[in-house]
Amino acid sequence: MKIAVVGGGITGLTATYFLSKLGYQVSVFEKEKTLGGLTSSFKAGNWSWPLEKYYHHFFSSDKQIIALIKELNLQDKLFFKKPKTSVFVNEKSFSFDTPKDIIFFPKLNLLDKFRIAMVTVLLKLNPFWKPLEKITAYEFIQKTMGKNNFNLIWKPLLDSKFGSLASRVPSSWFWTRIKKRSFKLGYLKGGIGVLIETLAQKIKQNNGKIFLNQSVDQIKKIDNCFELAVNKEKCKFDRVIATVSPAQLLKITDGLSEKEKNKLTNLTDIGTACLILELKNSFLTDKTYWLNINDASFPFVSVVEHTNFIDKKNYCGNTILYVGGYYPSNHPFFKMTKDQLFEKFLPYLEKINPSHNLKLLTPRNPRGELLSFELFTDLHAQPIPTLNYSQNLPKIKTDISGLLWGSLHHVYPQDRGINYAILLGKKIANEVTA
Repeated sequence: MKIAVVGGGITGLTATYFLSKLGYQVSVFEKEKTLGGLTSSFKAGNWSWPLEKYYHHFFSSDKQIIALIKELNLQDKLFFKKPKTSVFVNEKSFSFDTPKDIIFFPKLNLLDKFRIAMVTVLLKLNPFWKPLEKITAYEFIQKTMGKNNFNLIWKPLLDSKFGSLASRVPSSWFWTRIKKRSFKLGYLKGGIGVLIETLAQKIKQNNGKIFLNQSVDQIKKIDNCFELAVNKEKCKFDRVIATVSPAQLLKITDGLSEKEKNKLTNLTDIGTACLILELKNSFLTDKTYWLNINDASFPFVSVVEHTNFIDKKNYCGNTILYVGGYYPSNHPFFKMTKDQLFEKFLPYLEKINPSHNLKLLTPRNPRGELLSFELFTDLHAQPIPTLNYSQNLPKIKTDISGLLWGSLHHVYPQDRGINYAILLGKKIANEVTA
């Protein structure tokens, strides 16, 4: 059986790996010049490790990625560390990732702290998420943790991430964010790109094919086979696995029913823009790895100093800083150059660390800390679940027999992440072999 996989992200590569391992003839078509999708990497200068375009790590509870790492014999590259997480509240940074941090957090009273602790424990112990999708995260947090906790900690984060859609997000989304988080975070020596490269190598060893810079412009079923238009060329397959956004599936697929089209149209997501700064010295000087911005007036939601988690020797001794946020696809940020977006973000970064010279290092400005910076964007990075989302959850099988589909929307109630992209790839492979 000849199978085409549209999209070379983690889900597509995982499905391809397991199917090629079973002897299926699988071909992956990736429109970009590199594999990985939202987990793709790049390498600058003389770095010894490549770097992900968007910040990534995984949790010690992420069983799927750990199992795949072991299957690919990469366990010697797997490690876990306990980096520091903080919140930026009222123009100050506070550590906020252990019970002790919460106890000594000066912005909350004892009752507020007790409510946060108790609700967090209960959410971690609770395996039942379905009742939680009947109530919004806004309402749930206010009822259980109180208005002060909601207004100071959670509302700014929800608003910064989801914007005008924040009030629609169900508490099942909040549940998974609390339940899955672990104090220790995982990474691979050499970066997440090591996983991508190894999957690609195994696929080729299994006689699978990978085509880069190959855009699939149309999927059309003719009789009992599929005809794909790939960069204007036609090729035929017995089955097709599309690992693309709902909008892209609508655009390239011929023959979907009106019912299927309506379902796809009703699925909502937002994009992400991520600046990566290479600096001479540390920006988050208190050793914070992940800084949540609890101020909805900021144009970004997170500042992540990668080199407070991963040794900076892998990046020529320099600091790597991610500055990122989520935005609707029509947001003006997606039309900005990297220089324009940096200038937009700069005044807010200076509020976080006023003493850091975030000017470009040049002969005329030898005191500048900024060595280089890059901008990466994706218009469909974060699904927006709504109340009772499980009732409208998309299925892997479409109404075109032989066309399977997997996307970030399929991992609900879990949130986006490598672990669940791998699990989805396995599920798709199982549908093919069933």
